[in-house]
Amino acid sequence: MNQKKLFLLFFFVAAFLQSNAQWSNHSFVYQTKTRSYRVYVPASYNVSNPASMVVTLHGLGDNMTNFSTLGFNYIADTANIIVVVPQAIDDPLLASVYGVGNGTAWNSGAGFSGYYPNSTVDDVGFLNALIDTIKANYAIVQSRVYMCGFSMGGFMTERMALQSNTEIAAFASMSGTFGSAITTYAPGRSVPIAHFHGTSDSTVYYHGDLYGIDPDSLINFWVLNNGSNPFPDSMRYTDAVNDTITVDRFEYSGSTPDQDVWFFRMNGAGHTLLYQPVNDITEIYEAWLFFIRHKNNTAGVETYKTLDNNVQVYPNPATNFVDVFLPQTKNETLRVELFSMEGACLYNQPATGAMVQIALDDAKFANGIYILRVLGNSVNFSQRIMIQK
Repeated sequence: MNQKKLFLLFFFVAAFLQSNAQWSNHSFVYQTKTRSYRVYVPASYNVSNPASMVVTLHGLGDNMTNFSTLGFNYIADTANIIVVVPQAIDDPLLASVYGVGNGTAWNSGAGFSGYYPNSTVDDVGFLNALIDTIKANYAIVQSRVYMCGFSMGGFMTERMALQSNTEIAAFASMSGTFGSAITTYAPGRSVPIAHFHGTSDSTVYYHGDLYGIDPDSLINFWVLNNGSNPFPDSMRYTDAVNDTITVDRFEYSGSTPDQDVWFFRMNGAGHTLLYQPVNDITEIYEAWLFFIRHKNNTAGVETYKTLDNNVQVYPNPATNFVDVFLPQTKNETLRVELFSMEGACLYNQPATGAMVQIALDDAKFANGIYILRVLGNSVNFSQRIMIQK
């Protein structure tokens, strides 16, 4: 089959998958209030192959429909994720007195001028009830439930990490820390968590946060709570985009994945989410790569039927590289292979860790469709990937 036909086949399949994937709106009554949420179910979802769940929390004055454009649904199409976007309740004072948008706000503990929005609303209880509702209606891997949020949604994510983390494997907060109304920090366990913050954030300041604690204090708390190594491994992402922003990642780790604390310091970034190709990283993609490192082994019995389902491949389509995340195996070496559609083996290496990255800068990796395989005694995985430079 020639390359033109392969492209046509790929785009036909992609269009078919998108047409079968869908957003839908739902609601239920919690403590006398009707609470709304959106759900994205990827076309690949099947009850015999349970999905991960990612709950995403919008910011102050935002809504679930707008925040659905965050982009997790695009990751979900190839990563088998059910994405959940709940709606915060309107606080009339925010709009009428403080002039903030339509007044939607989480009871996150973040406030200003002595006022804490929706302080009588049990959003912690609502989010737990929402997670239980999704589990009751979809086949979910109990140990792979994750939560992230931006701005006030980031503050709410941190509140959940502090106060109600037993059902959630890992968290990621974007531009939101611990709200100033929260005075007791007692998570009860090591909590895997990632935090993203711009050093030029003019809303949630990097230094002198008006609504809660500063990012450095946040990271120091989680490192101490998790018993992580206080001396992080660090890396700077390639500064390939002329956006006046550079990104450093600091990884505080320990002897177990539960101790992970990752800090993405976005030098020069404001109160915004970074996305490629405008920026050097895509925050939600980095959050997902952090999430899939973690399982909550106390949340329920693992429902994967084989280790094949633990292989994750991102991004797809790929441009510069392909990351292959591998399952944990005992006394077994896995092998990662990449074939052209004509059957030529272009990559063949043993896996020496939990992740293998295949660089695609070689000329032999032309635009087109390829077959990626992971082989071992207990793993026989294959997946089509597209290279699109």
